[in-house]
Amino acid sequence: MMESKANEEMNNGSEWHVPILAMTADVIHATYDECLKRGMDGYVSKPFEEENLYQEVAKFFKTKTISDS
Repeated sequence: MMESKANEEMNNGSEWHVPILAMTADVIHATYDECLKRGMDGYVSKPFEEENLYQEVAKFFKTKTISDS
């Protein structure tokens, strides 16, 4: 709700978003679906491999290609 309100107030065409990554020891697929349904942007179950966490966090960052620079 805070994001929606901030985006309405900015009214400049850009959108503000704080990514939320769920981290839980629950590995049931229904939990994953519930996290996404509730507005979380990603999910990592514990225990996790470092690479798994890195891959999920990396999804929140835009990468520049050589032509963008």
